[in-house]
Amino acid sequence: MKNAKKYSWSEYFGDLDKVDQTHNGTALYDNESCNNYYVFECTFEDCTENGAIYIKEFDITYTLLEDSIFNRCKSTSEDGGGSVYLSISSGSSVQQRNCYIKSIAADYFMAFFQYCFNKNYIFEISVSNCGENESVGEGTFLIYYGDIRIKNNNSTYNKCSCVSSITSFLVRRSGYCNFSTFRENNSTVGGSLGFASGYDSDIYTVSYCNVIGNNCGTDSEQYIFGCSCNTTVEQCVFLNNTAVYMFYIESEGFTLTITDSFVESKSTTGPGIVKFERDRIDPETISISHLDIANCLIGLKVTISKVSYFFAIAVNSILLLVKKMINCIIF
Repeated sequence: MKNAKKYSWSEYFGDLDKVDQTHNGTALYDNESCNNYYVFECTFEDCTENGAIYIKEFDITYTLLEDSIFNRCKSTSEDGGGSVYLSISSGSSVQQRNCYIKSIAADYFMAFFQYCFNKNYIFEISVSNCGENESVGEGTFLIYYGDIRIKNNNSTYNKCSCVSSITSFLVRRSGYCNFSTFRENNSTVGGSLGFASGYDSDIYTVSYCNVIGNNCGTDSEQYIFGCSCNTTVEQCVFLNNTAVYMFYIESEGFTLTITDSFVESKSTTGPGIVKFERDRIDPETISISHLDIANCLIGLKVTISKVSYFFAIAVNSILLLVKKMINCIIF
């Protein structure tokens, strides 16, 4: 792949031993070995049962998945994660420059589930056309626990019953989601973007993100953006979304602060406080580097996505906690 950045393992995990898997579309299943895995430049197609990668460890384990494609994978496991399931407790997981296309899970997290205590990163990931329909399954993907860093990701055209754009769950940390696009994801029951938390001290920062054309329905108190902790939204655009409410803050005593952003609808709900500061009304664009999902099957390609604030341009155990979080109203 022309844009693949080779041999990133040492950048994240130094000299730790690892098992390499490359140029190999064979599904990987491990729930006992305690191996560290470096999966790169792989194409996984039509993997079934547990999807393409299923790693469940209770000891310290490290995984890096990069420059790989997950196409039409499906998991029937009750754990969830249509293409990838990573539950490695005390270790770290990093994903970068991966494409998920037409991934399906029987119940939870159509593309992937990623849980770990330490590094928990997703960078330059494209998730597109995942999920069977707007009434089946919950969550497109979940990143849960640890040091959560979400950057330069693209979640588009996904569908499931709730949280069809992204779900993230902090525990005793602060986390961020930056420079990402969530566009034309559809659901029928709950919210589209969910940022949840397990502790009062947790703080989310969401910045330089495009939230455009997502549809959650309008018949049952649906909303687009939900959070359950103190959250700051900066330099974002919310445009052409369909729901009863735009913002929902789940808990009393917490504040969602939205600054320097273009917000087409300021409708809010929930017992928490939503504050708007320094609204943006000018035509500046948000330029974000994304993987081009249209080129995933012929190689990973980085493109620039520009989204205007102008309406005219824009038209064109753990599982139990997670189930509680996304019980079709996210929290």
